[in-house]
Amino acid sequence: MRLSAEFVQLNIRFDADALAAEIAAIPEAAWRPHPEGHAGNSALPLVALNGDPLNDGVRGTMAPTSHLTDRPYLRQVLAALGAPIGRTRLMRIDGDADATLHVDLNVYWQTRMRIHIPIVTTPDVLFVVGDAKLHMTPGEAWIFDTWRLHNVINPAPTRRIHLVIDTEGSGTIDRLISAGRSYGAPDWLAPLDAPLVQPGQLRNAAFETEAQTLPVVADPRRLTTLSGIIRDGLSAHGDERILTPEIDRFLAAWALLWEGWGARPGGWRHYADLIHNTSDRLESLPKLAPLSNGLNPANAFRQIVLQPALNTDLMVSTRDEAERFDRPVFIVSSPRSGSSLLFETLARAKGLMTIGGESHAVIEGIDALHPGSRDWLSNRLNADDADPSTVEALAKRWVAEARDRDGKPPVRGRFRFLEKTPKNSLRIPFLKAAFPDARFVYLFRDERATLASMMEAWRSGRFVTYPQLPHWPGRPWSLLLPEGWREWSQLTLPDLVAEQWRATTQTVLDDLAELPAEDWCVVSYDRLVEAPEAEMERLCGFLDLDWDQTLKGPLPASSMTLTPPSPDKWKSQAEELRPALVRVQDVAERARGLFAREPRQRDVPLAEAASNDAPPPALLKIEPFASSHTSNFPELLGAIGGSLAVSTYQSGRVVLLRAQGERLNTHFSAFASPMGMAFDGSRLAIASLSEIWDYRNTPAAAARLHPPGHDACFLPRNMHVTGDIRVHEIAFGRDDLWVVNTRFSTLCTLNAEHSFVPRWRPSFVSTLAAEDRCHLNGLAMADGAPRYATALGVSDVAEGWRANKSAGGVIIDINTDQIVVAGLSMPHSPRIHRGSLWVLESAKGELCRIDVANGARETVAALPGFARGLAFHGPYAFVGLSQVREDVFADIPLGQRLAAEDRACGVWVVDVRDGATFAWMRFEGEVQEIFDIQLLANLRLPDIQEPGSDLVANSIILSDEAMKQVETATA
Repeated sequence: MRLSAEFVQLNIRFDADALAAEIAAIPEAAWRPHPEGHAGNSALPLVALNGDPLNDGVRGTMAPTSHLTDRPYLRQVLAALGAPIGRTRLMRIDGDADATLHVDLNVYWQTRMRIHIPIVTTPDVLFVVGDAKLHMTPGEAWIFDTWRLHNVINPAPTRRIHLVIDTEGSGTIDRLISAGRSYGAPDWLAPLDAPLVQPGQLRNAAFETEAQTLPVVADPRRLTTLSGIIRDGLSAHGDERILTPEIDRFLAAWALLWEGWGARPGGWRHYADLIHNTSDRLESLPKLAPLSNGLNPANAFRQIVLQPALNTDLMVSTRDEAERFDRPVFIVSSPRSGSSLLFETLARAKGLMTIGGESHAVIEGIDALHPGSRDWLSNRLNADDADPSTVEALAKRWVAEARDRDGKPPVRGRFRFLEKTPKNSLRIPFLKAAFPDARFVYLFRDERATLASMMEAWRSGRFVTYPQLPHWPGRPWSLLLPEGWREWSQLTLPDLVAEQWRATTQTVLDDLAELPAEDWCVVSYDRLVEAPEAEMERLCGFLDLDWDQTLKGPLPASSMTLTPPSPDKWKSQAEELRPALVRVQDVAERARGLFAREPRQRDVPLAEAASNDAPPPALLKIEPFASSHTSNFPELLGAIGGSLAVSTYQSGRVVLLRAQGERLNTHFSAFASPMGMAFDGSRLAIASLSEIWDYRNTPAAAARLHPPGHDACFLPRNMHVTGDIRVHEIAFGRDDLWVVNTRFSTLCTLNAEHSFVPRWRPSFVSTLAAEDRCHLNGLAMADGAPRYATALGVSDVAEGWRANKSAGGVIIDINTDQIVVAGLSMPHSPRIHRGSLWVLESAKGELCRIDVANGARETVAALPGFARGLAFHGPYAFVGLSQVREDVFADIPLGQRLAAEDRACGVWVVDVRDGATFAWMRFEGEVQEIFDIQLLANLRLPDIQEPGSDLVANSIILSDEAMKQVETATA
């Protein structure tokens, strides 16, 4: 830790003789060589990582070692400091030796003070920090500047012993420092009569130790603070122009990732990529002048900031048998998807161990993992179930039964292991917590064939898992047990297996979404059957396995096969299955869209810098998109005969809300930070981070979608690159697409030659500048032309709107360039409906009607979230609600009205006749912010195809005249 002076003495003393007496009883064998190997130096750990005296690490949980057990005065010393105690050791230096001149570079000591209490010493022993030197008298307590070069020199023939305590500090220590004294060259040392803590004086010698020395993912503020250590050193010699841009680039990109991910596991890969890329950039820098302590500034930045920024290994604790598993492989899939065929084929890989079959008894033979211990709720296991004793018991069972392809057990040390039990599809969080380096293989098979096989399994009686399942009145329970099974007792068998498949597949997709992309991959059942050797080579390449087999001809039937396989076997049950397929359609679309094609890495280029209000980059991972709704929400869409498109830039998706009977179907399409949307009946425009997509409804493509029934399919036809102009709302006019260009504070249109064409800006904005002066954001159209616009402030300086964002909003009449109403709280989404002007006061969570004649506003409804995104149909207003980042709520009215846990994200339907909430749908997964809502009238089941999809690649759209030529040529 950096200090203003080289040394600071704390206003406290201890009895050095009493401490020396306790130390003398410690056997010599307990002392260990210095962790860095410094000659003549040794140490005895008192507080260490996990209480292990042989572990010199600083990353994790600190605990007392056995050496503190019978040493009450040493414990009193630690307790007297009133602070969480970190790594603590007795440090010993032999006569005629020193501690070696060094700097404490590890981030652990940049955030902690190091307290020295001399116990055994002589007046000749000198502590050197920078240019200052002093002798620490026995029993005193000192801290010093560990960022400066320092050393301890012992020229005497006797050993020197200090008690060395690392701590982040406390109020008690702050008071001891304030009442103490500072010393640095060429200061003179004023005497300090510090109070003495006598042995036995403290009746309660309890003290806390550090529970977590490093965060799993460092927050941006911590990294900015640590980076300041390097910046301060750079300013002295001018190298800030070389290294500072790299530091700024890293911090800006990290802040963007933090805004999108926080510390969630799904973002770990992106954080790791940023660290790796930044480290590579540091390597290419020219040689920099050393810091004042002699350190290379780029290396210091790497060790203090980059390396400790991500510590995913701290999520788990070390174990014995469990540590033998080296990247174990778990196959997960819905039941009867062909996992046995994949397991038996992959088990031929060289060096891969299995137990030869499924692990039902191995896993559920442990009481804590049996569903009976959870009142038969399900086979679900979460990370909380992975306590060390349970994991160790499971690992021992697997180790005992593991054999390679030749029947040989594993030798000592770590080994590769393959496991396939269908119930594991509900246990991914547990398996990942138990085996942090685990790899998962998701097998996807057409849901129709899978459901048919599941029905066959139930009827055969060969797959009964719980013959006497409590409170189950039907036939003996077969296959796995998902949550919600108690509600299925009255279902037909097709509907039962459909719910079983749906619940399992939804769980698998949600759980995989939480894993880093490098920890899982996908296998297509069809490809496995059609090209098994190519698929095995690809899969083994991903899993780092040695595939030395040759697969000739079709794969043999698996041991779980009931009847000979055939691609069309399911069709014999097609009629029976047809009603049940509706139950799984939405989940099947999600799985099919993600997994029914060649899997690809979802790498995301990291933004090097962005302004504070820029939406986070679209992190193209598979999100756990869950939702709930009132029963009348799909009923209302059904009655309207339409659907809704919802943009959510925070999660990088456009969501289609579609009614399917009593269910609300949600269909997700990935875009880079989608915000404004516009719809004119056949065209759908979507504004993303730096471009605007032009989509056209193509009915012929809708007919090719699976499952059948889609009445529209939007395919990309054009894409206009605007650059990052912070596009907010967009709208179709009579001849143009109108775009709210927030960054340049202007309303614009597009042409083929330019990024944008400025058409209007508020009169109070004097020039066209990329400065977001007023945060122009919303647009209301009338008779095919722009009529009203919203802005968050009246300002003509860069980001001047921020000064009064909670009460500076305005609505502007574009025709007259006059402000219609002022004093609004972050207005968004102005709309003209049935002759009235409507707007959302987002920061209040209110839907308002505006009287344009006198500027009066009427609050029609107060809603439970940040209101943004508005569409109308008859008397109903569809309002988008966002939970929004906590820092946004810090100084706006909604933050005072609603606690964080009471804020919702979703679509609320308000009856504008009385302001009552008529219906709602709530996002319960990763979607937390909504920007825009568009009503897709007369389209009940539309689809949006992402650029690059198979359907887009294989859809060729021609004019009628061109089609005649194609038909003629074909004829």
